[in-house]
Amino acid sequence: MKNQKLTFVGYFLVIPLIFFVSALLWRWGIKRTDIGVVLTDGLAILGIYYLLISVIGSARVARS
Repeated sequence: MKNQKLTFVGYFLVIPLIFFVSALLWRWGIKRTDIGVVLTDGLAILGIYYLLISVIGSARVARS
């Protein structure tokens, strides 16, 4: 059970948060891209990521 909680925290909270903060810092902070473009691109990528992780996670649960 504890391993499942760590997997959830890693895949659904830590990795996306690190990606979003780093994309925000790089594209908006350093490259000076428009904040609207940075937010929409980052959130779109996170949406695709969550969709893929959900499908993979449900396939793993159904297989076990």
